[in-house]
Amino acid sequence: MGKLFVIILLCLSISPLKAQLFNGTMTLGDYTRENVTVQLQPTSQHDSYTLTLFGVKFARMMPVKLDVELAPIAIKNNQLDGDNIVPTNKTKRYEKHLVRHLKGSKQNGILSFTCLMGSKKLTYNGTLKQ
Repeated sequence: MGKLFVIILLCLSISPLKAQLFNGTMTLGDYTRENVTVQLQPTSQHDSYTLTLFGVKFARMMPVKLDVELAPIAIKNNQLDGDNIVPTNKTKRYEKHLVRHLKGSKQNGILSFTCLMGSKKLTYNGTLKQ
């Protein structure tokens, strides 16, 4: 009975990895958008993360807003790292906008990253939503 009790306490003390939402500024080339929400969520295997950019446009004249997922993203010592990622949404893959050289950090409630999306530089800086 004692060992079972210890195992249950250990399982309860392990906090599951949760999705975190950030609000900030995204710039792609010469186009900047304020109030962009980004979600950082562990994958089901908990060995990498998915970055989701919600309701984004990548150009002023873009007719629709998209939710775009970037995965897999590695995070080690609060440093983000990813390369050769095909952006996706629920219905489409965007191979011609391949994400390369994604680097960034997540610490003290601030998420920031840069990468190449296609041939344009993308930057994001946001703060954790409470």
